[in-house]
Amino acid sequence: MAGRPTARNWPLFAAIAAAVLCVLAYSGHARVIDLPGLDDLERRSIDLRFRMRGPRPVRDNRIVIVGLDDKTRREAPEVFQTRRGWAQLLRALGAQRPRAIALDLFFSSPEIILPGQLAADVRAAAVAAAADPAPSPALAQARGVLDQVVEELRGDEVLAAAVAEAKVVYLGAAFRMIERAEDVPATPPHFPAGLEKGEVGEAVGGAPTAPSAFHVSATLPAIARGAAGAGAVNHYRDPDGVARRIPLVVELGGHYVQSLGLTLAAVATDQSTRFFAPTGAVSLGPRTIPSSRAAVRINYLGTPFPRVSAADVLAGRIPPGELEHKLLLVGFTHAAYDKVPTPFDPLADGVELHATLAHNLLYDGVLRDSSGFADIAAVVLVALAAIMLQLQAVRRRAWLPIAGAVAILLVWVLLVQLAFERRGVVIEMVAPVFTVAAITAVAAAVAAATEGREKARLRSAFARYVSRTLVERIVTNPEAAELGGKRKELTVLFSDIRGFSRLAESLPPERLAEFMNQYLTPMSELVLDNDGTLDKYIGDAVMAWWNAPLDVPDHAARACSTALAMLEALRPLNQRWRGEGLPQVQIGVGINTGAMSVGNMGSEKRLDFTVLGDAVNLGARLEGLTKEYGVDILVGDSTRQAAGSGFVFRELDRVRVVGKDRAARIFQLVGKPGQTALSTEDLLAWQRMLDLYRARDFAGAEAELRALAGRHPSDGPTLVFLDRVRDLAASPPGASWDGVYDQRSK
Repeated sequence: MAGRPTARNWPLFAAIAAAVLCVLAYSGHARVIDLPGLDDLERRSIDLRFRMRGPRPVRDNRIVIVGLDDKTRREAPEVFQTRRGWAQLLRALGAQRPRAIALDLFFSSPEIILPGQLAADVRAAAVAAAADPAPSPALAQARGVLDQVVEELRGDEVLAAAVAEAKVVYLGAAFRMIERAEDVPATPPHFPAGLEKGEVGEAVGGAPTAPSAFHVSATLPAIARGAAGAGAVNHYRDPDGVARRIPLVVELGGHYVQSLGLTLAAVATDQSTRFFAPTGAVSLGPRTIPSSRAAVRINYLGTPFPRVSAADVLAGRIPPGELEHKLLLVGFTHAAYDKVPTPFDPLADGVELHATLAHNLLYDGVLRDSSGFADIAAVVLVALAAIMLQLQAVRRRAWLPIAGAVAILLVWVLLVQLAFERRGVVIEMVAPVFTVAAITAVAAAVAAATEGREKARLRSAFARYVSRTLVERIVTNPEAAELGGKRKELTVLFSDIRGFSRLAESLPPERLAEFMNQYLTPMSELVLDNDGTLDKYIGDAVMAWWNAPLDVPDHAARACSTALAMLEALRPLNQRWRGEGLPQVQIGVGINTGAMSVGNMGSEKRLDFTVLGDAVNLGARLEGLTKEYGVDILVGDSTRQAAGSGFVFRELDRVRVVGKDRAARIFQLVGKPGQTALSTEDLLAWQRMLDLYRARDFAGAEAELRALAGRHPSDGPTLVFLDRVRDLAASPPGASWDGVYDQRSK
């Protein structure tokens, strides 16, 4: 390759530069710089490895989950309501002679049946009544009632006695972890009595490398005194909400408390635990557990553990000895509480995490991460292979780099998957894949840049999204099609056919394609007619936005008008399909307005004009929420404000969508003024209900909802909130309840 560089050599030079940048960027990742999205993609690739591996069987039946499920809520609600109910459950479990009863919960505050002063007055009145040697019949009756009330006030004592009698109860404790500098307490945090039973068997001193906490919610000392031990119930959720790691040891004020799963494994094997503070290593008996900063990666089985309902235990429907010598994990498994996304299940029960950890520890199934040096070496290796392929392109074998890159990626993915399945080792997948893809893409882009096809490229990129007239306007202004993103306020719309999977299964492929063309054609035309930009079809879903590439000042209002027009356009389609013997369909629409990154994303060879950002993600989540609230159209608060007075909205809720910590206000687009099924009185009544609900007046909220249901019996939000306030009234939320609804799934 001596001599002066030619245009044919530039792709090779670009590939070398891209390889160097990729290696340097990855080497500095999480040390000097943070590569956006890399960690998230790697986490998702691990989830994919689990699904490619498939479920693994539970090795034996000695770990059993005792579920506080919907059946228990119906048949034995006292377990959810009183300490006496818990005492009955513990005694029933203890009668089965298990090896351990581990509670994925705690009793951090006293049971309050009556206000404090009233409870004291009742006790004093009972003592006074008992002192009368010759009570009148009325006083004798009152004394009996007072004695019963006083006995009811002893719920904590009854539970403490049941814990002590069982002798094998292990209590959970939830730690609040130090994540920021301001979380570090000025004084040593309080370490409650009874929690010392959860400390590791031995902690080798040194600078602590365990996750540190600044507060703990643990069971009251009076109850914990009779417990056999304790354990932390914490787990880590990644930014996407999925639980992939769990700490083995948590430090609080110089004390090291082991996790509940580690406690169970130690009990099952009769082995002690050790924590080596300087290195963060944890051992169970003679075996060192592969961990990082005293945390392990959970090796999900994908197969449910044996479980029984707490209701069956209380009712005596479990045969005697059925649970003898078992490790029992008691936790909430009913439909609306303690759900944790996992690689196999977006709504797994939280107690499954501790059962999985115990199983991993008992059978040496904990996943191990590859070393950082090995990951960097892998990136270097695949980068060299991709550069060698570019040498073939210089020698007039232009097809080889792309074909070879695909082969490299397939081989690498296969090796990573084999290491995961057979050795339990997690090797970096995304960085090597991205490196090969980046080198190949950069080289191809440089080659394409010399072909002088800018206008043809723009026409090809935008013809799918906007009208032909608009394409020509963009071609005359190439800056509108620059690579990368431009930050701009847009309004995005997502629509989706509900129950599409069942519909697709019921139609042959040819008829399904015809059906989708009949549906998508008018929906797409409505977007274009309202000056929208059609992004893509995702199966049956339509994604569009307004205010790019050309300015549309009233973009929020146009998106709302389009959504209402879609519902109107669906009516004649349904009539037509009904006449053809086809099923009727409904759609859900989510709309959100906010700052987004819009532009041509991709390479010089291939462009994709699209939008990215949190506001886009919220719009997609709103579409998914339409099913949960039984409405056709949901919009974000920013859309409601920007749309103006030409529409009628109803605030439905404050929702914490999947993958986000901050709650968002959501609104139903009811229609246009004078064209809505809900009257002004109905909307005012709904707002009164919402105020009562957020003020914890669930009885008042239910009364308003019943009145609304009488006028509008099929109103989806009314029915949803009726169920919710009834549940909350039956099982009042804790003091931390903020009235925010957590979205269950995407």
